[in-house]
Amino acid sequence: MLPFEVDIYLFIIIFLDLLSITIMIFKEQKRPSSIMVWSLLFIVLPLAGFVLYIFIGKGPSLKKQRAFYLKMQKDKKLARFLDDNLNNFKNLNLLQQENINDIVEFNAKYNLAAVAIYNEVTIYTDIVKQYDDMVSDILKAKKSINVLYFIYKTDSIGTRLRDALITKAKEGINIKLIVDDIGSMGANTKFFKHLVENGGEVLRFLEGKWKYLNFNINYRNHRKMVVIDDSIAYTGGANIGDEYMNKGKLPWRDTHMKVIGDGVALINLRFLQDYSYVTHKDVTHYVLSKPRNNVKNILPMQLISSGPDVANEEIKQTYIKLIYNAKKRIWIQSPYYIPDESFADAVSTAIKSGVDVRIMIPEIPDKRLVYYATKSYASDMAKLGAKVYFYPAFIHSKTLIVDDDICSLGTFNIDVRSFKLHFELTNLMYGNDITSKMADIFSADAQNSSMMDINYINMQSKHEKFMQAIMRLFSPIF
Repeated sequence: MLPFEVDIYLFIIIFLDLLSITIMIFKEQKRPSSIMVWSLLFIVLPLAGFVLYIFIGKGPSLKKQRAFYLKMQKDKKLARFLDDNLNNFKNLNLLQQENINDIVEFNAKYNLAAVAIYNEVTIYTDIVKQYDDMVSDILKAKKSINVLYFIYKTDSIGTRLRDALITKAKEGINIKLIVDDIGSMGANTKFFKHLVENGGEVLRFLEGKWKYLNFNINYRNHRKMVVIDDSIAYTGGANIGDEYMNKGKLPWRDTHMKVIGDGVALINLRFLQDYSYVTHKDVTHYVLSKPRNNVKNILPMQLISSGPDVANEEIKQTYIKLIYNAKKRIWIQSPYYIPDESFADAVSTAIKSGVDVRIMIPEIPDKRLVYYATKSYASDMAKLGAKVYFYPAFIHSKTLIVDDDICSLGTFNIDVRSFKLHFELTNLMYGNDITSKMADIFSADAQNSSMMDINYINMQSKHEKFMQAIMRLFSPIF
């Protein structure tokens, strides 16, 4: 290669890198920490850094989704529903704790999250049982089945669920199925052919313009939702795949939930909002106040959702508020623990305030490089006095327990990807009974786990500490 050709090559690469940084600053408005890490990557690996940015750094076009979200904010029917629902919650005087009333009102105003008061909830740690119950409920459907999954595998459970949906489609049941385009790459058009032929609607979220090339790899719909006849809903950590039944390469532990009652309408509305983005159909006419199937059990809950379509980071901000408000305990289960500075500061403050902070992460990771960053941040918490547990498998549960009356279960991990890059949801539940159940599950998992203590941290090899430092440095772009 001639010298002037080298100069042209370098000029083009430098120009592209500078253009990428300009887009990050002025169009995408990324955090300074993220921009600095990308800039470092451009310096170290100019060409490779630009290619990585195109595939995993560049944000998607979400103008239609933003426009719809703003329309929902301005919708008068929704506003009246939120006000009435919050007033009903206050008038019933169900929960006297100031902390609960504070967070409920915060979510109603900040997150537009209605309060669903009457619910029955089943918590699953056995995903085989969860799949069995879900398929059974699907086969009993009388009018509609709405399904959304980040990962949909074409293995035994994927085939079983698809065949159940085909059976109901043949009966004339309205079927809507959304799968994430990247997370469910293997579940192609051919796999769902008979479902579509029998009237089922199959859609792909943020589908790439080219069949095998998607420039929005980092921005995915990580939610999991199944809503049957507007009366039963399933959501939580488990996608569709044999690995979630502990039948894959990794030993696996997950947590999922079934909801019957008022909360189903909130989960279904979230599904319809995602359906609206994919299809460009308006769903603002949807009536929130659905029948609650004669459920009389008082279990208030709010569904909080977040994603790259909005700047508020709703779930993260809700968690941070909960953590700062905590008086007794904060127990977290997450497959990844890679907090940003604001989240880490909140947890650190809680530890220093004498709150019982416990964090459970996997002993067996699914992504080795990401796991280095998780261990680095978890070590910080252990040094401050938190109890950090290694569960002896890949624990994929996404749960939070605060004090005695607030708990959360959903799709939300403690990492930048869930904070900012993925479409997520979580269900905040209020009351001593449900929180005690969640705490019992955590305690049982802790009994089977080992601890990350100071001796463990000090005995780590130099290579381990080096990798933790490097992966922590690049964690803002994970």
